[in-house]
Amino acid sequence: MIKIAFVIDTIESPTAGTEKQLLLLIRHLDRSRFTPYLCALRVSDWMRQHFNDCELIDMGVPSFSKLSSYANLVRFVSFLKRQRIDLVQTHFVDGNKVGVIAGRLAHVKGIISTRRNQGYWHNRMEIGILNMLNRWVTVFLANAEDTRQWVGKTEGVALDRVAVIHNALQTTDYRRASDELRLAFRAELAFPPDAVLVGIVANLRPVKAIDLFLRAAQLVAARCPLVRFVVVGEGPDRAPLEELSTNLGVAQVVRFLGKRLDIPEVLGCLDLGVLSSQSESFSNSIVEYLAAGLPVVCTDVGGAREAVFDGVNGFVVASGDHEAMAARIVDILDSGQLTVLGENGRREAEERFSLAAIMQRYERFYEGVLRS
Repeated sequence: MIKIAFVIDTIESPTAGTEKQLLLLIRHLDRSRFTPYLCALRVSDWMRQHFNDCELIDMGVPSFSKLSSYANLVRFVSFLKRQRIDLVQTHFVDGNKVGVIAGRLAHVKGIISTRRNQGYWHNRMEIGILNMLNRWVTVFLANAEDTRQWVGKTEGVALDRVAVIHNALQTTDYRRASDELRLAFRAELAFPPDAVLVGIVANLRPVKAIDLFLRAAQLVAARCPLVRFVVVGEGPDRAPLEELSTNLGVAQVVRFLGKRLDIPEVLGCLDLGVLSSQSESFSNSIVEYLAAGLPVVCTDVGGAREAVFDGVNGFVVASGDHEAMAARIVDILDSGQLTVLGENGRREAEERFSLAAIMQRYERFYEGVLRS
């Protein structure tokens, strides 16, 4: 039995990118071969109320400025030793620091440090800390080949120490909605029944560049009067983005849906999916769009080109170029190839990113780390 301690800062919501992937991983590991533990620096209300997929460890390390955090770190090291944990896998900035240090002090057999973004939080101090900690890491795990290359260049890590496993998705949860549901969804949003829906699913934060999506929407709406736009997600940028939609003159054709827990159902009612981010490692949204049978227009960030192939299941455009984004959206809508591109994307998701395929890769990966 391989015991794995997954260390993360916290999980406030099960729908966020890294958190969602970690929860899928824990839930679907083969329990005849693996025993997972979810170890949070601070346990959220959601975790207390809803998480029950494995033992939950409250590490009690909410801040490095609190003396109690260091005593609790020592207790966590004792836990790793007492339970004879084989592997520690770290997530997020603080989770990585605490997890690597604790794993080193506990002499676990392997420390896995994940890289699931391309360091928009990096500064000179953080890079210095990483350089100190990285010597204790057994292997790094990226979720895109592009991020693997980025880790090698930015952190000076030898590429043979960086593995790649893409994001997983329960593809069976995603499907095209029935005509009845599609009509009902449009009626709910006060859109015409024959509206073509272009949507984006993202946290409303600066790195997601939703303003780019809105500026592209302005150009598309001028050329395609039947097109409407949907923004799914919540965040600190919502109010200024709603104001921007008004200033751009697209408020009547854009709907902000806020946080939704029925993402598969929403995507099933759309016609095309968009990613406008300034930085990503490997976008969950892209894989969800593909699984839902949507053509994708996305910015060239992270591993976007590892999932979206121009003219096959969508198009990739330069980051920050709303005119190119709008042009590609119009190209797809005018081509009559919505269904064909969507079906190509669906096959891509099922073959490469299905939960079953990715879980096999994870399990072989963990066994390989211990063998090495």
